[in-house]
Amino acid sequence: MLIKANELDIPRELSVAFTGRRASKLPWRTDRDPRCIDFLKRLRSEILLRYSEGKRYFLSGMANGVDSYAAQLVIKLRKECPDIRLVCIFPDGINTSHRLYFHKNADYSIVIGDHYVDGCMRIRNHILVDNAAELIACYDGIPSGGTAQTLGFALNQGIKITVLSL
Repeated sequence: MLIKANELDIPRELSVAFTGRRASKLPWRTDRDPRCIDFLKRLRSEILLRYSEGKRYFLSGMANGVDSYAAQLVIKLRKECPDIRLVCIFPDGINTSHRLYFHKNADYSIVIGDHYVDGCMRIRNHILVDNAAELIACYDGIPSGGTAQTLGFALNQGIKITVLSL
């Protein structure tokens, strides 16, 4: 369901957001790399833990990398967790087959703008934090970039943060 950001009506206390590096900045180059396989197992475990604690809405900023990995895991977990919900927040238009796949498989989709503009990533990061009770950050300690920015927003709001190493 495509909605406007201000129309997202999900219970914050039941929501978890993800943030992390883009694919080009991850320490592996393919999904078959043992480090990637290990990371995906740990991320899946974190999602299942939150689900067991009552979380039902999982928000992804939809960058290619950690965001997409998390969204894909939520989609796959629907078989064993039928009431799990995926919320995709796209900073700009859905114009690739990769993005179209996630849009079609999301329970809710927000598109910030038709095309990339300065500030759209910052808006996306605020939406993630403003609508979640918890943030799972796949973070390598680099103090700049969108992951660090989103962590800063979460710290300012006082929401729970779990850091998952890459």
